[in-house]
Amino acid sequence: MRERNTSQSSIKLQDGNIKPKQKVTRSQLLGYFLAALSALANASSGICLKLAFGAEKTQMLVLRYIMQCLFLVPLLQYKKINLFGPDLKTVSILVARGATGSLSGLLFAMALENLSLGSTLSIYYVHPALVGFLACICLKEKYSKVRGILTLLTFVGLVFVSQPSFIFGGSYEDDRESSGTRFLGIVYSLSSAVFAAVCTVMIRYLGPGIHFSHSLIYTSLEGLLIVLLQLSLSGKPIIPCRQHLLILFLSASLMYLGQILFTLALQRERAGPIASIGTSQLVFGFLLEYLILGVGPTIYGFVGASLILVCAVSQSLESTVKTKMKSCKAQRKLKM
Repeated sequence: MRERNTSQSSIKLQDGNIKPKQKVTRSQLLGYFLAALSALANASSGICLKLAFGAEKTQMLVLRYIMQCLFLVPLLQYKKINLFGPDLKTVSILVARGATGSLSGLLFAMALENLSLGSTLSIYYVHPALVGFLACICLKEKYSKVRGILTLLTFVGLVFVSQPSFIFGGSYEDDRESSGTRFLGIVYSLSSAVFAAVCTVMIRYLGPGIHFSHSLIYTSLEGLLIVLLQLSLSGKPIIPCRQHLLILFLSASLMYLGQILFTLALQRERAGPIASIGTSQLVFGFLLEYLILGVGPTIYGFVGASLILVCAVSQSLESTVKTKMKSCKAQRKLKM
């Protein structure tokens, strides 16, 4: 009888250890859902920028960062969050996260002035591959051979999207994009992807212990300074025209919403899978651009974007399969 009671109590303890795994799984699913909503909001924001003909895309960032400050400062006061953080190390990471995040947004907006939304998003979403690589180095997350192959295929897709003249013979021509502006757009998009990957790893490193408002306030303040400096040095107007104000305000609101959802998603799942789910913005971008603007991708661009999307989704499926295999092994051990 004692042996049965001890065995039953051990099973209860083991079952008790399983429950947290189920809670983590629900948290992961919520993180995926928030990442998908973030992707839809960001794609809608990009379409709004494309609809603002003649407006400076970076003016939207000024409105976005002002909105964020107006919303976040009362929230920080309500939550009684210290702006300078618990320690110097956390503050330094928050400052670096704010700089990389704001630079990524600025470069993305500058890329939209030289490229179509679909091409910009295709190049930008090389960053999930970079996130997996950086997370392996900085966060000690596992980086399998399969992910290495998918990363290489991602950069092959990038070649198809960018279509360099030394490979494609300079035959690519687009009435909307000259070769010079297209090259600038590619450089801006790729630079934005690099900064976004670094920013994503920093957010994941901070973890759920940092409230999303604490993280975003640094991006808002630093981003506002960076964008104002860029507009003043380029001689462009800081305040948009009245005819562009409403659509730029809508774009800023959607991008702000996407930023909040993405930050909340990263607090519930690892950096690599969340960044992979975020590539659904690429699909949303192509669909919205075709439905609203009537602009479709070229054959090479479609092949490259599809390859990038498939590789990103495959990385996320790989991590999901691994977690399921681990849970199955744990259940088999319990049955034994």
